[in-house]
Amino acid sequence: MAGPDRVCLLTSSHPVTYSRFFDRQACSLARAGYQVTLVGLGEKDNARETGGVKLVTVPEERLAGKLRNLRRISRIAGSEQARLYECLDPWTLALGLRLKQARPELRIVYDSSEWFSRAFLERSDLPLALRIAGYAAIEAIEQKAARQADAILETNRSRARRFLRRGRRVTLVENFPPSELLPEPSAERRRAVVWTGLISRHRGFDRLLPALAGVIQRVPDARLEVLGEFDPRDSLEPECCGLLRARRLEPAVEFAGWLPYRQMLRRCASALVGVILLQPRRTNDYTGLPNKLFEFMGCGLAVVAADFPEMRRKVQETGCGWLVDPTDEHQIGQVLSEALANPDECVRRGLAGRTAVLDRYHWSVAEERLLRCYRKLLR
Repeated sequence: MAGPDRVCLLTSSHPVTYSRFFDRQACSLARAGYQVTLVGLGEKDNARETGGVKLVTVPEERLAGKLRNLRRISRIAGSEQARLYECLDPWTLALGLRLKQARPELRIVYDSSEWFSRAFLERSDLPLALRIAGYAAIEAIEQKAARQADAILETNRSRARRFLRRGRRVTLVENFPPSELLPEPSAERRRAVVWTGLISRHRGFDRLLPALAGVIQRVPDARLEVLGEFDPRDSLEPECCGLLRARRLEPAVEFAGWLPYRQMLRRCASALVGVILLQPRRTNDYTGLPNKLFEFMGCGLAVVAADFPEMRRKVQETGCGWLVDPTDEHQIGQVLSEALANPDECVRRGLAGRTAVLDRYHWSVAEERLLRCYRKLLR
């Protein structure tokens, strides 16, 4: 009698514990009865089982080291002998398509959760020639996927269009949070703004701190809680430390570092506002619909978000917060001041967002699309 279908998720770009890939997809597939392996980045070569998912990690390496990493991942993927490989970035997609050449019966799914080619082209930490070469390579790989992958997953309609133009159907698996992980909003809210994730210029942290100085003048007990770490590819940390000292903002800002997913959500649930200030110069960010939008909404926070097409649609539809020009420090400060000075309005908008998440923007909705795709491919 045949055992459960073996499936393998591969990423060379994200930690193995990245919430979309582990907490959402891998755990959902394991609960559905699949034998799941997730291969991704970690501190060292390691294998362990968590939540019914086999996690295999390889150390992160950059540039020439990335090729060594891909060779490691290729060997691990081949040894898994899975029926289906879900490739979570273009580089592992290239590995998956090569495996399919040797074993045509394999099913290959490309989860294009970012606009990778544009993200690579717009990186500021690499020489222009390397960025152009990387962009061309990723475009060629994704073009090949449009012809040869058995299914393509995307997170929103804006990014799905590039595959629709190539004549491919796309399954939308949005970045919705698991409703069972969302804590009840605290009855006692701190007059706090929450930032989650990497701290960098392209995410707008350098716009937030000057705006905060004006907020503190108008709302003296306002606080900023930063649940994340500085992006090592960005030189922002010394600049921020200097600004905090110069503006005497240090007592108003807490850098809590990375927190486990559930703990991060609990911290959010007792604040008033979650802030998302992605900058428009990166196509990947401008077209995005990030996890944190739905996490903030699900925790009952009012959202102050960049006025980009996908986020605008959700914020306006649900009434969960305010939209701002993320490049305008004055406007950011003005809106945050207005929000924090009116905690009852923050709570009202936050609860409107939470209701929308519990009704229709929770992981079970996206999970069903993912599982339906897998059932169709593996029947």
